[in-house]
Amino acid sequence: MKASKPSMIDRRNFIRRSVIAAVGSSSFSALTTQFNLAHAQVGGADDYRALVCVFLYGGNDAFNMLVPRSLGEHTTYADTRRSLAIAREDLLPLNPTNSVPADYGLHPQMPDLKNLFDDGKLSLIGNVGTLIEPTLQSDYVNQRVELPPQLFSHNDQQNFVMSLQSNRNRQGWASRIADLMIDTNTNQNLSMNITLSGSNTFQTGGVQAPYAIGAGGVNDYWSLQPGNTEEWSVRRNAAYDALLAQSQSHLFATEFARTQRWSIDLGVELRLALSAVGAPQTAFDGSSRLASMLRMVSHLIAARQQLGMKRQIFFVGIGDYDTHGDQINRHPTLMNELNHALTSFYNATVELGVSDKVTTFTASDFGRTLTSNGDGTDHGWGSHQMVMGDGVDGGKIFGTMPELAIGSNDDIGEGRIIPTTSVDQYAATLAGWYGLTPSQIAETFPTLAKFNTADLGFMRFD
Repeated sequence: MKASKPSMIDRRNFIRRSVIAAVGSSSFSALTTQFNLAHAQVGGADDYRALVCVFLYGGNDAFNMLVPRSLGEHTTYADTRRSLAIAREDLLPLNPTNSVPADYGLHPQMPDLKNLFDDGKLSLIGNVGTLIEPTLQSDYVNQRVELPPQLFSHNDQQNFVMSLQSNRNRQGWASRIADLMIDTNTNQNLSMNITLSGSNTFQTGGVQAPYAIGAGGVNDYWSLQPGNTEEWSVRRNAAYDALLAQSQSHLFATEFARTQRWSIDLGVELRLALSAVGAPQTAFDGSSRLASMLRMVSHLIAARQQLGMKRQIFFVGIGDYDTHGDQINRHPTLMNELNHALTSFYNATVELGVSDKVTTFTASDFGRTLTSNGDGTDHGWGSHQMVMGDGVDGGKIFGTMPELAIGSNDDIGEGRIIPTTSVDQYAATLAGWYGLTPSQIAETFPTLAKFNTADLGFMRFD
């Protein structure tokens, strides 16, 4: 008999046992109500929403992505950044529809994203970073606040951005969202969380493990594909099927066999769904790994109805943003790739008729230092992020922009800028658009209560 992934009842029993053991039956009763609320939020067949996280591994130098154009502010920026500074006349001018204290421009390699900003399809969130509570320069210097673990460390800050938890047993905030909305999707075999970039903290630790797929499609061995009719493969599949069907005395061996069976069967379902729908016709740069991964995301979204999915969270990670050296050449190349890949993906969502149902957002380890190390920049703290889609209140710059001067009140030393907006606030605003209730948001982001604003206002809820 064909094995399958655990039933929905099994998952609910697992959650019930775990939560009751941790917080007691009264707390679980409240959590059950939240599960029902999440399920009730899902409407008809056209009710679909997806979050697409584009993670820039290494720490994007966003202070060269979004740059002040006002004469005084640009002079301060240029004096600070020296050889890394972008000339004022080269910046792509932005005209935000909200009030900001200075004029700003995008990196010259981002003309298509500038057009999306002008068209109200993209907004920028200023000076976002990892915080546990609001932090001023004096708080940092006098050690009056709790700080995220191991500031300026790649691994630690990546894990904190993705989990917003300091404890060892981290669960990613995308995984926590999926646990709360587990009843939403008809198809309970395919995880709400799908990764194009392998294992990541953002999507792990919950009831459903993320499903990993490659830019070219399902990751599997051709020799173990049930659809492979070559004689040697048929024999190999029969042998492997028999091995997986054997009774195992060890729980780990049983779980491994069950997971392998589920993965193979789900791979068959996914290949059939993707083949039946076909990828969008929007052109993507085939030489760009980022564009190729986003193309596959658009293909999966195209197959959403065949796959029985109403809520999905995609993770796409791209590296090389740790620009300690040769930044003057490397960073423009990265901005150019980001410009074309994100624009192509947005165009694909328009083609699919879901540009108002798919929100793409950037994230990164941290920002870079304002100062140059001679050939690049070092690990910083605060940074700027982009949010894209028709669900975005576009054409605006949100948040508090920092002063880009060494020794300013925003600088903790070496040109490291203190964030003025927490990743919790950034994530919670996205989660609200995705469908979480205020109580679910408070549970998902427990430190959010320490900040004045839970909703930054950059998403439309109409």
